[in-house]
Amino acid sequence: MDFSTQMSNNIAHLAEGVRVDAVNREEAMRQEAQMSQHESLVREQCLRQQANEQDRLQREEALEWERMMKQEATELRQEAALSEEKMRTDVLAREE
Repeated sequence: MDFSTQMSNNIAHLAEGVRVDAVNREEAMRQEAQMSQHESLVREQCLRQQANEQDRLQREEALEWERMMKQEATELRQEAALSEEKMRTDVLAREE
C-alpha cells in the first residue's frame, strides 16, 4: 500500500470516528432532553399530589372542626335546657 492510500484510509477512518461521535453526541443530547422532560413531568405530578393531599387534609380538618362545633352547640343546648328545667323546678318549689 502506498503512502497516499494509507493516508486516505486513515482520513476515512478518522472521518468515520468523527461521524460516529457526532451521532452518539446527538443521541445523548436527545436522551438528556427526554430525561429532562420526564423529570419535569414527575415534578409536576408530585406537586399536584402534594396540593391534592393538602386540600384533602384541609377538608378533613374543616369537617372535624365543624363536627366539634356541632357537638359543642348540642352540649350547650342540653346544658341550657337542663338549666332552664332546674330554674322552673326551683320556681315551682318556691311557689309551693
